[in-house]
Amino acid sequence: MRALHVVEQGAVLRRAGELLLVERDGKILARVPLLRLQLILLFGTIHVTTPTLATLLERGIDLVLLSADGEYRGRLVGPDSGSAELRIRQLEASRDEAFAHELARRFVRGKLRNQGILLMRYADRHPDVLRAIEAIRHALLRAERADGHGGLLAAEGYGSGAYFSAFATLLPADFPFSGRQRRPPPDPVNALLSLGYTLLTQRAVSAVRAVGLDPQIGFLHLLRPGRPSLALDLVEEFRPIVDAFVLYMIERGLLSRDSFTSCNPDRGVRLTPDGLRSFLASWEQWWDRPVLVAGTQRPARDFLFEQARRLARVLRAPAEPYLTIPIEAWWQSADRSEFPAGSSASS
Repeated sequence: MRALHVVEQGAVLRRAGELLLVERDGKILARVPLLRLQLILLFGTIHVTTPTLATLLERGIDLVLLSADGEYRGRLVGPDSGSAELRIRQLEASRDEAFAHELARRFVRGKLRNQGILLMRYADRHPDVLRAIEAIRHALLRAERADGHGGLLAAEGYGSGAYFSAFATLLPADFPFSGRQRRPPPDPVNALLSLGYTLLTQRAVSAVRAVGLDPQIGFLHLLRPGRPSLALDLVEEFRPIVDAFVLYMIERGLLSRDSFTSCNPDRGVRLTPDGLRSFLASWEQWWDRPVLVAGTQRPARDFLFEQARRLARVLRAPAEPYLTIPIEAWWQSADRSEFPAGSSASS
């Protein structure tokens, strides 16, 4: 799934044949082929011509509106794809207590496992993370034994709490992190995590819509007005990949303390415009990398869409299990210098 991020304030999007032009002050900033473009994210004050909007709607290219510093505002989409029968099946499955519980368990298990594997990559240099890894193993056992939704959430919360405590020890001293806090993000690390999760969730919404599912009917994340619960379910196993990206950006010095601002206490810490550009450029490279899973190599960005298709298949044929993506695939295909060379083992 190819995405375009536009951050230049006052820019205009205009179609020219099979190209999407990004212009400002009469100058062309970018030319992007419309072919295979599935998602456009506009940060701040960006203008789109009416004929261009019509083209995006006709071609099923979602348009996501965010504030200049990355806070989600809304989405413009074309007609729903897929059949109503699949959405009916999705709703029925969400009300099937046993089925919904097992699917939610798989989302939790995929997230916890990938969290544990990420920490294992740092165990040689940060032996203190071994206690968190053991806690995550215990959380996985609790998730397996949980016989209700509350038990699953408790297991996930226990494991994630231990994980983020260990995650804090992996960061340099000039990037203090006291734990996951969302609204508003109180420090640069939380700001990066929140932005990464927001971008990933918007990709997930596009992916589930593309395969004909309803983004709001979830299994781990229950129904709540305005919340894309199914997209959030799909994102769970990929969250540690966002975490790995944040570590990569900080360890490589691609962002510094000067890349952030906190001029508005109500909005917390945010990236500066230049910091946001650096983040987004590296973000696209991160998801463009080739990843090998089950003998198939393709760009990492495609696997979120593949998981949405897998979920649709599971809903059509409940006997087929939902299998999550192992985080090991990212560093098996990546430049080894992007990840620490520690051991890896299944949680």
